[in-house]
Amino acid sequence: MGKLLSIETGFTCNSRCQYCTQLDYRVIPQADQLDLTTEQIRARIVWAKENGHDELGFSGGEPTIRPDFLDLVAFARETGFAHIGVTTNGRMFAYAQFADRAIANGLTRFTFSLHGATPELHDKIAVAPGALAQALAGLDNIQAAAKRHGVRLHLMNNQILLPENTRNIKDMVALLAPKGVRLFMIQPFIAQRSNVADLGRWFVPYDEVVAGVRDALPVLQRYNARIKPYNVPNCLLTPLGRAQIEPQTYGITVFREFEQEGAGEFRPFKARQWFRIDACQTCQEVCPGFRIEQLPQERMVDAIVTASDAFRPDPQPDLPLIIGGTELLAPETVALTLAQVAQRHGPVALLTAASERSTRSQLAELVVKAHADGHLTELVLLGQPLDQRFLVQRVLEKGNLQSLQELLLRLGDLRERGMALPRVRLLLAIPDLLRLLDDEVLHDEWPRLVKAFLRAVGDAPADVLLAMPNFAKGQDPPDVERQRPDNLAVMRRLMAAAEDKGVRAVLVTLSAARRRVGPRRGEAMERLQTQLATVVPAEAWDNRLFRHALADGPMEFVTWLPSWLMERSDTPSQHEEPAGVHGTSLTRNAGVTLKVTTPRRIS
Repeated sequence: MGKLLSIETGFTCNSRCQYCTQLDYRVIPQADQLDLTTEQIRARIVWAKENGHDELGFSGGEPTIRPDFLDLVAFARETGFAHIGVTTNGRMFAYAQFADRAIANGLTRFTFSLHGATPELHDKIAVAPGALAQALAGLDNIQAAAKRHGVRLHLMNNQILLPENTRNIKDMVALLAPKGVRLFMIQPFIAQRSNVADLGRWFVPYDEVVAGVRDALPVLQRYNARIKPYNVPNCLLTPLGRAQIEPQTYGITVFREFEQEGAGEFRPFKARQWFRIDACQTCQEVCPGFRIEQLPQERMVDAIVTASDAFRPDPQPDLPLIIGGTELLAPETVALTLAQVAQRHGPVALLTAASERSTRSQLAELVVKAHADGHLTELVLLGQPLDQRFLVQRVLEKGNLQSLQELLLRLGDLRERGMALPRVRLLLAIPDLLRLLDDEVLHDEWPRLVKAFLRAVGDAPADVLLAMPNFAKGQDPPDVERQRPDNLAVMRRLMAAAEDKGVRAVLVTLSAARRRVGPRRGEAMERLQTQLATVVPAEAWDNRLFRHALADGPMEFVTWLPSWLMERSDTPSQHEEPAGVHGTSLTRNAGVTLKVTTPRRIS
């Protein structure tokens, strides 16, 4: 295989696959305007050739629905690429003329994204009636066109493994291998911040993956086809037979749509997406390791409990510890964590964005039970509204206010049925509440959220906790004293907005050391907090809020514990020393080492 570059062309798609991480982009009006222009993609094709790539691929979204797709394929061939591929749902190739032109223009490699061998299964996952029939017709059209033009094709399928289709890998091979597909890529659902709320729904343990591949071996052998796993340790599958298992030993360089100058230019943080077991130390297989979602749940409990002990060795029952970063924990594991920390430190507070592996129903039920058992005294709900401010990545954060409202309504139902609840509070960044008040797109979200909040708390105090985000790294902090009148005016406005809805505004404060910022920013932020505390009551969290290995810097891709409240330990300013690291790694756990891994020979 040559040096392959895959060009992301944009976000638009004619399917709505349930597991897709890009669904949020597609709710934006005129989402196609986020796609790259023809000129931008042509420039990236030229860049690929100039930087030594000899194979090219297009991905999306769905690149084939672009009006310029066929012209881009032709331009890639004119630029000198003999092998040009596309990752596609295959539906556009159901048009025979389109398939013929694609082959004639130079397309030779096709990676289909088909996830079920029946329309009932695939079309349900794709949320597109008729999608499988169209893709299969497209595959036939591609084969016929290739025969007419004398083109040798390379055909693959990429199946996302979900609980409902993992044991059907054999059916996918039986369906597609007779049509010329010989490489079957599989990868389990991967969690990240945007979709971690679906982890409980889509999680597939590795033993199920192994069983699904084992079931598929006879049909793979029949057609001399192979399985290529992604995000599955090679050591789990190669014992089944290397003739039918192609280990992941190389990577694909991706030119992401938001990158400007070249592929791989944006490295915001080192994601801790894999962990190692002891056997990895002597293993000769080439793979990135075990996915972090597969980390044994007991190791996650131990990580949080250990971090709580390191943070505050002596119990302080009057200051409940605040536990956040539970996104990857199953409901029973969250409950066990609360119980174990409470046994050592007294009843605790749970900080959650209601966007985690536990569903809203499960979360509401475990909150009530943990409170009844004496383990949970406070529930802090972190809110973040929809954010369409595209920065370096043109990132869209869909926000979690709808999830919070759903959780609050369920808590309200339980309270009205006579269940006792812990103290329930909302936490918002000050700029986010301002956006809720002023943004025309968001202005209805604030009253809806407060209505659900008041129903949940009933006659108990209703506090909206406000926190100022950290000042930007690498910049001079603002002149807090000069801006004092404006700062106090903003705080008075927020206090009035809270009182107007029947809730009380409270300022959450953290010292510079707990925020993990250096002295220049830290001093300015502490002065600003002192100013704001003259308007609203303040509550210090220095001895309450801590991070642990599942919620620190490399886990930013999945955790909702806010960086605007306490910076990640691996992202100090280039002008400042980090003010201190609070938390622990998972390296003390017997049998498992969690660390940032650099896979051998994986680009």
